[in-house]
Amino acid sequence: MKLYLFGWASVDNNHIIQQLKLIEKVIRENNPKQVLYLPFARSPETEIARWEDWFIKNVNLDGIEYLNAKSSKDIAKAKNPFIIIMWWWQTKNLLQKIHESETLQKLIYKAEYIIWESAGAIVLAEFVRIEGNIIPGLWIIKNTIIEVHYTQRQRQSLLKKEMEETGVHYGVWIDEITGIEFELKNFPQEYKKIGEGNIEIKQKVG
Repeated sequence: MKLYLFGWASVDNNHIIQQLKLIEKVIRENNPKQVLYLPFARSPETEIARWEDWFIKNVNLDGIEYLNAKSSKDIAKAKNPFIIIMWWWQTKNLLQKIHESETLQKLIYKAEYIIWESAGAIVLAEFVRIEGNIIPGLWIIKNTIIEVHYTQRQRQSLLKKEMEETGVHYGVWIDEITGIEFELKNFPQEYKKIGEGNIEIKQKVG
């Protein structure tokens, strides 16, 4: 499994488009037949539609079948798709929707490629912070917890605290308009930065 985790962009529309273009580049480089978009980190429905529209308008998917996980028919059509989860703060809702669908879970855990951003990125880890509480994530990136918007929101001490509370060996930070790319089997020894910000993997001491 190859993962691309992004830290989102919260400053202005130009920054959001910059990050979308980084994501577009990743998609085009891998040339998938299908993209499965998960909108569940947003609510209400008007916000889901608005940000889905941003994605469709700013990411070139020519020649790639676009599927939306809101539709059970689209989920049924998915055959090893490139899975994408985009931004925002409804992390609890995102996890709930994934846990409610056995088919969606299978697609995620068997995926060859995943792009997850912001709320999506953090739920891939063994643990995730939601509304100040630490709960189990999807356990795809084991022994790890992730923080995004790291420098912009000064989460240095928060990541350290989360590592101490959970006992995980690795803490990953990702800045905005920035991504980290790696093969899951090679994590955390091998990874590559995407974009202009900073990333770092902190390791438990002792």
